[in-house]
Amino acid sequence: MTTERDIESAIVIQLLRLGWQADPRKQGQNVFRQSPKTRDERGKLGGKKPDFILYADPESGRATVVIEAKRPNKSLLDALEQGKGYAASLAAPIVVATDGYRLKTWHMDKKAPLFFNNAEADELFSAEMALHYAGDNRYESFLRYANITKQDLIKRFAKANGILRQEGLDAGIVRFSEFANLMFLKLRLEGGGSIAGHKWPEIRQKKGGDLLDAVKVMLNTLNEKHSGLFEPTAIRTPRRMEQLVEILSSFSLTSVRDDIKGMAFEHFIHSYTQGASNDLGQYFTPRHIIKMMVHFLKPSVGEKIHDPFCGTGGMLIECFRYISQHIDSPRDIKALREGTLYGRDNSSVARIARMNMIMFGDGHANIERGDTYEHHAKDKGKYDAVITNIPFSQTTEHYESYPVRPVGDANGDSIGVQYCLESLKDDAGARAAIVVPVGFVYKRELKAEREHILRNFELERVVELTPKCFNPYTEQQTAVLFLRRGRGKTRGGAFSYYQVKEDGYSQDGYRIPLSGENDLDKTMEEGGGKTQTAGEKSDFEFKQLDIICRKGEVPLAELAAVRKGDGISPKTMPHYTMGGDKPVLMVADLSKSHIDYSLDESKFRINSHAIADKKPFLYPVNTVVLPTSGKATLLNHRALLGKATYMSSTLTGIVAKEGTISPYCLFYFFLGFDAEAVVYDLGYPGLGVGVLKQVPVPNYSDKRQEEIEQEVGELVNLWKKAKGKHRKLLGE
Repeated sequence: MTTERDIESAIVIQLLRLGWQADPRKQGQNVFRQSPKTRDERGKLGGKKPDFILYADPESGRATVVIEAKRPNKSLLDALEQGKGYAASLAAPIVVATDGYRLKTWHMDKKAPLFFNNAEADELFSAEMALHYAGDNRYESFLRYANITKQDLIKRFAKANGILRQEGLDAGIVRFSEFANLMFLKLRLEGGGSIAGHKWPEIRQKKGGDLLDAVKVMLNTLNEKHSGLFEPTAIRTPRRMEQLVEILSSFSLTSVRDDIKGMAFEHFIHSYTQGASNDLGQYFTPRHIIKMMVHFLKPSVGEKIHDPFCGTGGMLIECFRYISQHIDSPRDIKALREGTLYGRDNSSVARIARMNMIMFGDGHANIERGDTYEHHAKDKGKYDAVITNIPFSQTTEHYESYPVRPVGDANGDSIGVQYCLESLKDDAGARAAIVVPVGFVYKRELKAEREHILRNFELERVVELTPKCFNPYTEQQTAVLFLRRGRGKTRGGAFSYYQVKEDGYSQDGYRIPLSGENDLDKTMEEGGGKTQTAGEKSDFEFKQLDIICRKGEVPLAELAAVRKGDGISPKTMPHYTMGGDKPVLMVADLSKSHIDYSLDESKFRINSHAIADKKPFLYPVNTVVLPTSGKATLLNHRALLGKATYMSSTLTGIVAKEGTISPYCLFYFFLGFDAEAVVYDLGYPGLGVGVLKQVPVPNYSDKRQEEIEQEVGELVNLWKKAKGKHRKLLGE
C-alpha cells in the first residue's frame, strides 16, 4: 500500500524537476514543508501543518500554493477541502491535493479548478506557471507562440493532412508517420538545437531542393543514431515540403504536452477512415482512461511492464511518467529507460511509438514490430505487469497453444486477453489492466474465457466505460479488466464492478472537458462500485443486469406476453409496401411523439403479399410498444396502440395477459422504465425478449390498479380528442 510518506516523496521529486527549491540549506528555497516561511504565517495557521507551502514570488514573500497529500482511506476531495482551509488562513490563491500521481486543484479567488489548455490541470507546475495561475486559473500553452488557439492548431494539422494527401500518401497512418518525422525534427531543433549542423531558423529559410536535401540529411542522421528508426521522407515535391515546414513553424511543440500527438493522429487517421467502424481505439486510448489504468496498476522501476498492442505508445508513456515521478536516483532512471518498458505492435505504428518514447525521455529500446498473437511461447511468464487495449474483433490463426479454444472465427478478443494472462509471471504480484470490448464481459461465446479468468486469476475489478469514451474514433463500448495472479483464483467469484457514465467530458461528439468530480474519480477512490459474483448459472458473466424480483414484484412474463416485431423492412422491401393498406410500425412512428397514449397511425403500410410471405403477428389494441434495437432503445419512446397494427423487428410489443394486469397499468410502468438499466452494451444497445421477460414489475394492489387505470384512461381520452382536433385542423 502506498503510504503518505511515499506520496510526499513523489511530490518532492516532481517539484525539484520543475525547478522548485526545497533544500533549506540552499539560497532561494521556495518549498516549505509543514511549516510556512514566516512567524506571522505560522501564527495564522494556529499550529496546523500543511504538507507543502510554495512561494513562487520571492519578492512578495506571499504563499502561492498549498499542497496537501492524500491520506490513506481519504479521498482527494477530502485533501482538497483540508488544503482550502490552510490556503484561506495564508491567503494563498492556489490549492493542490494529490496522491503523488493524480491531483485536484482549486483557485481560491476564482472558486474554480485550474485549467491547462481547457482541461483541468492534472500535473504539478513550475514557479513560473504558479505565478500565472495566481492571477488566472486558466493557462493556455498554445497562446505562448504565434498567439494560436487549440482550434487553430487542429486546423493546421488538418491542412498538413491535406498537403500530404496531395503528395499521394493515401493511407492515414502513412501520412501521420511522415508528419511525425517532421514534428520530431522540429521538437529537437526548438530552443536552439541542431541536427547535422542544421537549425530550425535556417530550415525555415530554405526553399526547393535545398530544403528537401536538408530534411533528408537530418533524417538520415537521426536514423543512424536511433538504429533505423527514421525512414527517408516520402515527399518528393519541394513546394509541399515548404508548406509543411511553414505549418510547423507557426507553433511551438515544446509548449504543449503529449496530447499534441493525439490531436495530430486524430486528424491524419480519422479523416482517412471518415468515421467508419475501425480499431482506432487500439492506437490512441484517451489519456484520462490510461491514467485510471496506471493508477490501479501502479508500475514500478525494475519490473517488466508490457503493452503487447502498443499503438502509438500512449500507455507506455504514461507508465514512464508515473514511474519517473517516484524515482530520482541515476541507477533507477537508467533502469527505467533501458529495462522496464516493453511494447509491440503489428504495424508501422510501432515506429511512432518508439519516436514518442524518445520525445518523452527514451525508454524506447524494447519496442518492436511483430504479431503478438504468435509470441505465446516466447513471452509466457515473462512480465510483471501488462497494460493494453486489445485490437477488437480480429482474427488470428495462432490460437492452438492457448489454454481456452475460442468459439467462432473472430477469435482475436479471446486470444488477445489470453495472451495478456499467459505473459504474466507466475508470481502473486503479477497483474494486468486490459481494455476489452464490453461484449467480453457478458457474451455467451466468451463464457469459457471468463471462467478461466475466475478460476486462475484474482479478478479485482471491472470498469465499464461510457460508449463516448473513444469518440471520435468509435462509439463501441469498452470495459477495463483489472486482475492479478494473486492466489490463483477469484475467491467466491466476487469482484467489484464499476459503471462510468460521466468521465469528465461531455457525452456527445464534441467531448468538451467538464470540471468537478466524475465517475472515473469515484472509481479511483474505490467508491460507487458494486460487488458482483459470477458463476456457472450466469455463464460467468462479469456484467449482471438488475433484473431480480424483490418483495412485491413479479417478472413481466407472468403478467404479459412479450413479442418482438417481425422482419419486415418497408425501406428495403418495397415490394411489400406497393398498394399496401395494413399499417406497420417503425421506430420513427414512435419518435414523432416520444410518448403516445393512442398510437393509431404509421408512415408505412404493407400489402397482402407481405402478410402471406412473412405471416406477421397483428398486435391488438392497448399493446405497449417500445423500441428494442439500436440507439433508439435508450431513448425510452413509449406508445399504447390505439388500433391493431403490425410491427417491424426494431420494436417489441407487450400484451397484458387477461386477469393479471390492466394494459393501462402496464403502460404506466413502462413510462417510468429506463431501458439503460437492462442493456448490456450501451454502444450498440439492444433489448432482447428474454431479458424483458425477467424485468421486475410491481405487483400493484387492486386499489392502485384502479387509480392508475382512471388516470391513464383520462389521458388516453384526452389524447384521442387532441389528435382528432389536430387532424381536423389539417384537413385530414
